[in-house]
Amino acid sequence: MEHLPSILTVEDVMAYFRVSRPTVARAIKARKLKSYKLGGQRRIKLEWLKEYEDSLIESSARGGETV
Repeated sequence: MEHLPSILTVEDVMAYFRVSRPTVARAIKARKLKSYKLGGQRRIKLEWLKEYEDSLIESSARGGETV
């Protein structure tokens, strides 16, 4: 994760998790992944990505659902 910039695009998140744009969009819409708009495009802070990843790991460990 050290190689990632402090502010990410949706494309960065897609590449990191190796998922599609709709998968990232669902996580944002469900407010599971925090984001903000800048110039009409979504941006995600690196710390928010880490929080989201940690929540996925916790949920998975409990047998819960993912995105």
